[in-house]
Amino acid sequence: MTGSTSVQGSLPTRDQVVALRDFIHGRTYAAAAPTIRINGEPPHAPGSDLARVAEVNQSLYQVTSHLCSRLYAELGTGHPGPVAEASWEALISISAAWREDPELPEGMRELLPVKPPR
Repeated sequence: MTGSTSVQGSLPTRDQVVALRDFIHGRTYAAAAPTIRINGEPPHAPGSDLARVAEVNQSLYQVTSHLCSRLYAELGTGHPGPVAEASWEALISISAAWREDPELPEGMRELLPVKPPR
C-alpha cells in the first residue's frame, strides 16, 4: 500500500466511519441483549454461555471503538497514513459478515469486500 490508498481503493470519510461504527455497535448491542442484567441481578456464572457472549460483545465493541478513534485521528490530520489504512482494513474485515444485511448503512456495501463463492 502506498500513500493513503488502501486495498479497498481509498479511505472512508469521517461520516462513513461514524455510520459503520454505529451499525456495528447496534449489532453488538442487539446480540448482547440477552446478557443484559437489571440492577440487582447476580452476574452471569463465569464460563457460562451468557458470560461468554457478554465478553465477546464487549470486546467487539471496544475494538471497534478503538479502531474508529484511531481512524478519526488520522483522518483529522488531513494526511492519513498507515495507521488509518490498517484501522480501516480491520473495520472492513469486522464488517464483512454484514455485507448483505439490508440495514447496512447506505453506501457501505460498496466499501466492503465481496465474499468469494464457496
